[in-house]
Amino acid sequence: MSLLVRYTTKEASDHAHQIAAMETLVAGLVDEGIAGLHYSCFATDEPCEFIGILEYPDAATFKAFQASDAFAAYRDRVGPTFANPPQTTQLTAIASTRG
Repeated sequence: MSLLVRYTTKEASDHAHQIAAMETLVAGLVDEGIAGLHYSCFATDEPCEFIGILEYPDAATFKAFQASDAFAAYRDRVGPTFANPPQTTQLTAIASTRG
């Protein structure tokens, strides 16, 4: 199971803050060691737009992500900088070079 998440900040000046928050989120998720969870973050050419790809094997893993300390800290840190709530799209894996 996978989820594409689009984040849009209110101001371009929030760009570096969002990058730092995403790096902290990923490090926190690694430290928490949620089995089967993979999260990748990307900046786009638009300074206010960011993408996240969340991969998880089942609903229990997704719920563990949502309940994680790392995700809670991320929401608290950057939530006020978002122009709107993150937009999500369910993805179905077809092929990947990822092991």
